[in-house]
Amino acid sequence: MSIVDERSAPADQPEEPTNRPDATHRLREWLARPYVRPILTMFVVFCLLVIPIGWLVVFFMNMSGAPASDVMSEIEKTILVFTIVSAPLMAITLTIIVYSLVGWGRVTGDEPPMQESPAIRSNATGTYLWIGATSLLAAFLVIWGLLALANITASSYGSIPSNQQPNAAKAIDINVTGQQWVWTFEYPDQGKISSDVLVVPIDTPIYFNVTSVDVIHSFWVVELGVKIDANPGAITNTGVTPNKLGTFNIRCAELCGMHHAYMETQIQVVTQDQFDSWVREMGGKRTV
Repeated sequence: MSIVDERSAPADQPEEPTNRPDATHRLREWLARPYVRPILTMFVVFCLLVIPIGWLVVFFMNMSGAPASDVMSEIEKTILVFTIVSAPLMAITLTIIVYSLVGWGRVTGDEPPMQESPAIRSNATGTYLWIGATSLLAAFLVIWGLLALANITASSYGSIPSNQQPNAAKAIDINVTGQQWVWTFEYPDQGKISSDVLVVPIDTPIYFNVTSVDVIHSFWVVELGVKIDANPGAITNTGVTPNKLGTFNIRCAELCGMHHAYMETQIQVVTQDQFDSWVREMGGKRTV
């Protein structure tokens, strides 16, 4: 006995539509919306305004003589790159905020405005684009930051004692003491001479042993890119190699009391002969 399959044959699959819009239709449709072009225009304008800020910051930093060390050069380069790379993200965020106030903020009436497109939270294309772009930006900033930090650490000697530094030139040890509201600099290898003005030779590694006798201060050699806490009862270490002759600023970068703003002095970067002469005038011995 044979069994006959009485089930109907599957219906034919529908044909592919012939009037499907091309791939650029959705983009053209989006660009045709009334709010898109003002937003794009504002975005470009804000980008052009934000990007020069990096150069402006560096310009003002250099007005007092920076960079006077490789550390400061690395810091300035990082500031400039971070400003340029972050400009588009800052510009689109600022654009949406501004247009929300001056554009969409003008919508009036009792009825809610017509929804021309799905909310951004349910727009897969917009979500993936935003996540992808910000992830790439974050990855770039992290990688650049780690490399810049490694370069700065290598140039500032970290916490390695001065007699173990890999530099060919012998580092000069300087004991830095902060107290309300003055800085004191002692040169243990030059006869323990002491001064309230920091004098160092150019192109020679300088190794700072920083401490405080009262409250927390912050030792900031502005144009050389050095900044480290001065803690009471402890010694923190950092270093730098000045590569420009001149007189630069030293300040306290930690609020330390009533006259914190006046806790400042100078660092004079001089030639080796000038440094040796200064040491002799201060009653010390010549640098070995």
